[in-house]
Amino acid sequence: MKILYKYIIKNFAKIFLFTTAVFALVGLITGLFEKMDFYMKHKAPPYLMLIHILSNLPWWLMQALPISTLLALLFSLGNLSKKNEITAIKSAGINIWWITALFIMLGFVIGLGDFSVREFIVPETSVYNEIISKELIQKEKITPKTEFSNLIVSTPNNKRFTIGYLDTYNKTMKNIVMEAYNDEFAIEYLVLAEMGVFEKGTWILKNGVMRNFDNNFWKEIYFENYDSNLHIKPEDMTIQNIKYDAMNTRAFKKYINQLRLFGQIGVKERYALIALNIRYAAVFSHIVVMMIGIPFTLGPGKKLNKILSFTLAMFAAFIYWGTQAITKSLGDNFTLSPFMASWIPNFIFTAIGVYLIVKTSK
Repeated sequence: MKILYKYIIKNFAKIFLFTTAVFALVGLITGLFEKMDFYMKHKAPPYLMLIHILSNLPWWLMQALPISTLLALLFSLGNLSKKNEITAIKSAGINIWWITALFIMLGFVIGLGDFSVREFIVPETSVYNEIISKELIQKEKITPKTEFSNLIVSTPNNKRFTIGYLDTYNKTMKNIVMEAYNDEFAIEYLVLAEMGVFEKGTWILKNGVMRNFDNNFWKEIYFENYDSNLHIKPEDMTIQNIKYDAMNTRAFKKYINQLRLFGQIGVKERYALIALNIRYAAVFSHIVVMMIGIPFTLGPGKKLNKILSFTLAMFAAFIYWGTQAITKSLGDNFTLSPFMASWIPNFIFTAIGVYLIVKTSK
C-alpha cells in the first residue's frame, strides 16, 4: 500500500504543482497588464514593478488552488483508469475506498495549506504590497490617522460613550458624555466631562459633572477626576479600513468586536463574519472538490467518453463554486446566517459526493 500511495501522490503532486504554477503565472501577467497604466503614470522602475507584482503571488496561488486540485485529481486518477491500473488495483484485492480516502486526505492537506497561507503569509504580503504601492511608487508616506471625531462606543456593562474628539497618539479625548443604563434600559446616571486621559489602563475623565437619576429627580456631583471604568486602549477605539486579505483570524475577530463595540452591527459586521467563515470553510472545500471529481473519473468513464467525463466533472465543480457565490450573496442580504452562507455548499455537495462515490464503488 505504501508503494501504491507513494506512486499516486507523486503523480498527483506533479500535476498539482504544475497547474498551480501555470494559473498563478497567468494571474501575475494579468495583474501586470491591469497595473501597467498605474506603473507608467508614476514612472515606476522595472524592479519595483516586479517586486510589486510578485508580492501578490501568494494571493494568486490561493485563487489557483481549487481548480488546480480538481485538474490534478482528474488527470492523475484518469491516467490510472486509462492505463487499467484501477482494474489492476482491484484485482490485487485493494478496495477502491482506500484510493478514495487517499485523495480526500490530499484535499484536506491542501485545505490546511490554503488556510495557513491565508492566515500567515497573505496578510503580510498584502501589507507589503500596499507599502510598495504608496511609498515607493506613488511617493506618498503612509501615516496612520490619529485624530477622530464624533465617536459612539457601547460597552457590555450597559454604558454608552459619546466622544466629540479623540487623539490616539496623545491618548486624550474631549467633550465626553457617558450614559449608564440599568437592565431595563432606564438611565441611571449621566456623566459629562470636558476631557479624558488614558492612564494606567483606564480612562480618567476630568472636569465634569455626574447626574444621578432617581424617580424622575436628579442631583449633580461635580468632579475633577473620575474613573470611567472604560479600559479600551485609544488605538482600539477606532475602526481602521483594512482589507480582509490583510487580516488573520485574530485581526478578523478584533475587527468584528470593534464593529460591535461601535454599534455597527449591520452590513459591515455581516460581511466580516461571512469572510471569516469562508476562510474556515475553504479548508474543506478542497475535499468537496475531490469528492465531486472522483465519481466522474471512476464511474462514467466506463460508459462515457473520457473527455465527456472530464467535462461533466468540471461542470459539477463550477456548479459548486457558483453555489458558493449564491449563498454568499444570500448571506450578504441577510437571508442566510454567516455560518450557513459559508457552509451550505460544502454540506450539499459533500452529500452528493458521498452518494455518487458509494454508487460508483458498487
